[in-house]
Amino acid sequence: MKIDKKDYPKMPDDIRAMIKQQVENEISDGAERKHIVKKGKFIRYAVAALAGTLLVGTTVYAASKLISITTEKKGEYGLETKVTVSENADNGDEKENVDSQGSENAAVDEGTTEIPYDRYELMNEENYVHLDISYMPEDIYVEWPEDVAVLKLHSHSETDRANRSMTFYMWRIHEGVEYTHNDVNVINTEEFEVPGGTAVLVELDGGRRKVYMAYDIGYVLDIWAQPGITKDEFVNVAKGISLEVATKEEAEEANNINFMMAPAYVPPFESVQEGNIIYVETEDELEQRTTVAKDELKVYQVGEEFGIPEKNGNVKVTKVEICDDLSVVNKDVFDFYQGEHPDFIDENGNLKDETVSYCKVGDGVNSLDETVATENIPVKLVYIEVEYTSDTGGSDVMFYGNLMLVKEDENSYEIYDGLSPLAREIEYDVAYPSYYDNDPEEIYFYNGNDVWEKNHFESVQAGETRTASFCYVVREDWLPYMYFDITCADPTDYFKQSILDTGVIDIRQ
Repeated sequence: MKIDKKDYPKMPDDIRAMIKQQVENEISDGAERKHIVKKGKFIRYAVAALAGTLLVGTTVYAASKLISITTEKKGEYGLETKVTVSENADNGDEKENVDSQGSENAAVDEGTTEIPYDRYELMNEENYVHLDISYMPEDIYVEWPEDVAVLKLHSHSETDRANRSMTFYMWRIHEGVEYTHNDVNVINTEEFEVPGGTAVLVELDGGRRKVYMAYDIGYVLDIWAQPGITKDEFVNVAKGISLEVATKEEAEEANNINFMMAPAYVPPFESVQEGNIIYVETEDELEQRTTVAKDELKVYQVGEEFGIPEKNGNVKVTKVEICDDLSVVNKDVFDFYQGEHPDFIDENGNLKDETVSYCKVGDGVNSLDETVATENIPVKLVYIEVEYTSDTGGSDVMFYGNLMLVKEDENSYEIYDGLSPLAREIEYDVAYPSYYDNDPEEIYFYNGNDVWEKNHFESVQAGETRTASFCYVVREDWLPYMYFDITCADPTDYFKQSILDTGVIDIRQ
């Protein structure tokens, strides 16, 4: 089942996760709660003891009293941070209150559920700020986005991008809108002053840190740091930032250097009960089959040609190569997708082994995560070339590739879960990989002509054959389970009808 979000602007995954967390915290007591863990690029380790650490609830006011930060302890390791703004903190840009239907000057009566702002208006608001960052560690590079509409800012080390990196998020907070964020696995908090406002440092189990910076002019800057950034470095970065309101035109004229978009903060809905959600059921989701009989799935071999009626042509896999490095790939294409310094390549250009940490999950409030086992798994690069021959020709012909893991037995094919022998033996709640998810990681696809055309052939003549290449990183123990599908653009954990209709190519090694 999918939520229909067509009426709402798309937001980044990490921002959506932050809001999702707050929504789940506000679900009524009678609603079913589910613990959802998203795989990350870091591994959290439990600590044996947290002696001398104290979390307290406090309220910190900036010098002008225009904006305030409130922190409140939740259980042993939970922390709620709130930011509120007075009426003069909108930097002279006063906004009239509207009710949920958009009428002006709506009153908020006691006992009603009306709110003094229009959610849709806030979600579509555009604000921009100029950041003067006076301190940054010598090895840290600030990656200013080319597009002024990007909602976050990255900074990272060129030599240790995964571990020494920071991500910045900016929000504008209006009067009547309470910014709220809940953190778990918190082991320490500290407060300090920054130019034009006040900050709260939040230290998390595992070495990650966050800082929430509330500025008198009605903005909040969140910075999230990975464990490789030291506490002193992080605090000095925060203390060295000053903020000014800017226009979109100023940001564009400066090519977005030192400028950042600051969307209005929109509080989550108070409830996401079943009756408040619109569900749209798609044809593919009516039956998500993970096992099919042998006679239901057509399986072709490398070099064997077969038809794809929806593309008005034929296709065949002509080459499959397994490598330990990137020597077989087109470097320009790879750099286009991954950059010149990917995290999963070592100093010799070889693929790094995957390290997986298996954890028992604490609630983050009264208990922490506990690592029960770790393992190193060798990985390989899988390079695939596919020939497409058109019967009728065409323009903007899309091509797809999907590397599937399938287990074959005497009578059926079954989607393979990819779990290692260790993962099958131990009890754990979630696995934290170091570089890859628990499925083949596509690192690029190429039409053999122009990297900017991505996954389509701009023009194909009748009878013409074009070659596309695909590249994946997989764990070594997955090699005996690999099948290639040319109907799906994204990985799938079940047999879609299009896969059954067209068939797959056996590329097992």
